[in-house]
Amino acid sequence: MSGRFITMSLHVFDNTEMNQYKEEVREKWGQTKAYQEYEEKAKGGMDYQEAADQMMSLFAEIGKLCDLSPDHEKVQEKIRELQNFITEHYYNCTDEIFRDLGKMYVDDERFKKNIDAYGGEGTAEFVWRAIENAFING
Repeated sequence: MSGRFITMSLHVFDNTEMNQYKEEVREKWGQTKAYQEYEEKAKGGMDYQEAADQMMSLFAEIGKLCDLSPDHEKVQEKIRELQNFITEHYYNCTDEIFRDLGKMYVDDERFKKNIDAYGGEGTAEFVWRAIENAFING
């Protein structure tokens, strides 16, 4: 991930997992601009639970589109919505960070499991393919 801060809804993990994940995030990306932006938003009273619920709802909506092609207009609209959501609620989700997130959604079993739990089996993989497709056709 080459030094960029990446996060996702933490409420999908139990407390032990959440604490472990927070520490991993702090160790990997604690000195990055994105992590500092995230911390500032947190200090500003960001409602983590509400943001987490909304983000997982987006994954559920994308999961309902898995029968479409990853480059379908409706899918790409939801992918843009996801990237904008991350920017609005967490940190500036650049294209580079977004691509790394997509890869992490399938490479990290914790994320894959939780995204698939909300969107249905294969949603994490579909999101990753749709993100990649956005940059091929974008």
